[in-house]
Amino acid sequence: MKIDLHTHILPRDWPDLDAKYGYGGFIRLDHYKPCCARMMVGDRLFREISDNVWEPTRRIEEMDRNGVSMQVLSTVPVMFSYWAKPTDALDLSRRLNDHIAE
Repeated sequence: MKIDLHTHILPRDWPDLDAKYGYGGFIRLDHYKPCCARMMVGDRLFREISDNVWEPTRRIEEMDRNGVSMQVLSTVPVMFSYWAKPTDALDLSRRLNDHIAE
């Protein structure tokens, strides 16, 4: 059995947390084409990601291709937002945790 211990996932749809919480600095997903998204902080590109982060069928195809039996899932670390106000960080953590639990 081959287990991948370092696997990140994100929800495909992510709210505008800058607007929700009333201050900036949160990651926003810009789905500029079907297979990819840009992780943005304001107008600045943080990183580009592919749909294997939110699309289970793509993830399973990659697992099969690489002989992986199981993955340990976690969010992308930048989403932790350690700098956020405590109540907002709690809400954000719950959203991410609930997504992983689904």
